[in-house]
Amino acid sequence: MEEKDLNKLLENMEQPKLDVHAHQDEFRLTLLNTKRSSMAGIILLILPFIFISGVVFNHYLGIQIPIIGNMYEWITDLDREYGDHSALNWSVRLLLLFGPLIAGAVNLMAITHIRWEKVQKELIISFKMRWQNLLIIGICFFIFSIFFTYLTFANLGHAS
Repeated sequence: MEEKDLNKLLENMEQPKLDVHAHQDEFRLTLLNTKRSSMAGIILLILPFIFISGVVFNHYLGIQIPIIGNMYEWITDLDREYGDHSALNWSVRLLLLFGPLIAGAVNLMAITHIRWEKVQKELIISFKMRWQNLLIIGICFFIFSIFFTYLTFANLGHAS
C-alpha cells in the first residue's frame, strides 16, 4: 500500500466519537478518607475503652492499673458528685455512649462507595476491604453493645 492510499484511507476513516455524557452519568462518591476516619475512630474510642477496661480490671479482675484506674475513678466520681446537674458529666456520658456509635459510622462511611448508574436507574453501594476500618467498626459495635446492654438492664431494674 502506498503512502497516498494510506493517507486517503485515513482521511476517509470515520473519527471516533467520545461520549462525555456516559462518563458524567457515573457518579462515584467516596464519603470520607479511610486513614483520617480510622484515626477519628480511635480518638472517639479512647474514653469508652478506658472506662470499660477500668470496670473489668478494677471490679472483675481486682487488678489496679494506674492510668486506667485513675480515669475510671474520675468518671465514677464525676457521676457520683454531680449527677445529672453537670454539663461535663453529660458530655462524658454522651461520649461514652455515642462516641463508639459515631466512630463506627465515620469508619463505615469511609469504606463505603456509592455509584449511581442513570441508564439502569441503579444505586450501587460497595465496600472497600480496609481492615483497620473494619476492625474499628467491630470494636465500636462491641463497645456500644456493652453500654447499650448495661443501660437497658439498669433501666429495667429501676422501672420495676
